[in-house]
Amino acid sequence: MPAPSTFASHFEFNSDNTAVIITLVGRLDPEAVDEIYPQIQDVYRAGVRRFVFDLSKLEHAGSLGLRLMLGLRNQVKGEGQVALCTLSEPVRSLFRMMRLHEVLREYPSRAEALEATAV
Repeated sequence: MPAPSTFASHFEFNSDNTAVIITLVGRLDPEAVDEIYPQIQDVYRAGVRRFVFDLSKLEHAGSLGLRLMLGLRNQVKGEGQVALCTLSEPVRSLFRMMRLHEVLREYPSRAEALEATAV
């Protein structure tokens, strides 16, 4: 039996700290959401309203993980943006099946996603 994937996240702020790129690695399961949600809220409370999720290394996103991203989108609505970039194929398929790509925009690169959150 293969070992379960571990979850990791990396927060990278732009030069003026107005945006953050959050790279998610592994499986965004309930335990991972419990780990990352408070971190995202800390960033939000610090005044950041532009969030980019780099999902190139994300193997799976459970329903709570999807809810986390949608909830953040609603939280920053009117003040900021949430964008996704470089989705792995399994995650892209899930987003398309759930029609979430209509709500959470996907971009081919970090730079394009970051630029899209500036408007």
